[in-house]
Amino acid sequence: MLLRISLVVAILAGVGGLYVSHFQVAEKLRGLSTELDDTKKGLMAAQGTAAKASSDAKKAREEADKATKALAETETNLQETRKNYNEQRARADKLFADKTETDRALNEARTEVARWRSTGVTVEQIVDLRDSANRVAKERDAFADENKILLRNVNQLEADLARYTLGREIEIKLPPGLKGKILAVDPKYDFVVLDIGGNQGVLENGQMLVNRDGKLVGKVRITKVEPNRSIANILPDWKQGDVQEGDLVLY
Repeated sequence: MLLRISLVVAILAGVGGLYVSHFQVAEKLRGLSTELDDTKKGLMAAQGTAAKASSDAKKAREEADKATKALAETETNLQETRKNYNEQRARADKLFADKTETDRALNEARTEVARWRSTGVTVEQIVDLRDSANRVAKERDAFADENKILLRNVNQLEADLARYTLGREIEIKLPPGLKGKILAVDPKYDFVVLDIGGNQGVLENGQMLVNRDGKLVGKVRITKVEPNRSIANILPDWKQGDVQEGDLVLY
């Protein structure tokens, strides 16, 4: 009997403990449920905040991209504006320089006109005087050329006269500093063709030295003269080497 009573007491104690434990667990579950709901609300709020922050960040990036693009366009426009400014400035400087030069030329022209007027000579008379001076200059040059030709002829005639009457050669004087170049060489008959002739003052029987790289190669005597070309014989006593095309001839 005592055993039964003890067993009943134990069962009742266990049931009581279970009831108390169930009550405590239920309270904890209610607390955890409340905390879970709060956590879900907080999570949803955090997600909303994060979504808004992401959207704001995206808008900020878009605005930054727009600002960067606008800045690049502004810099491009600024560079183009500077280029146009520099071109306009250069054009303005040139126009200013041209105007300054024009003003100077105008002042000189006014001074010249004043000087002409002070002499009492008209522009037409000045033009006539200029034309006359040009004609005189041309005639003078023509006479000078004729004198050169006559002088060459006289020297040539004197040389021929001395050779025929006195039976000896005399030195034919050529223009000081006369020089030319050998165009062709005939080694068989020892004659050369020169690129200078009567127009440069060459005379028959005139003698010229042959030079190559500053060294004497030989000497030639002119045998035939044309206006811009002449033929000469190589003097054997003066040969220091073979005369070649391109060698210089000097007087």
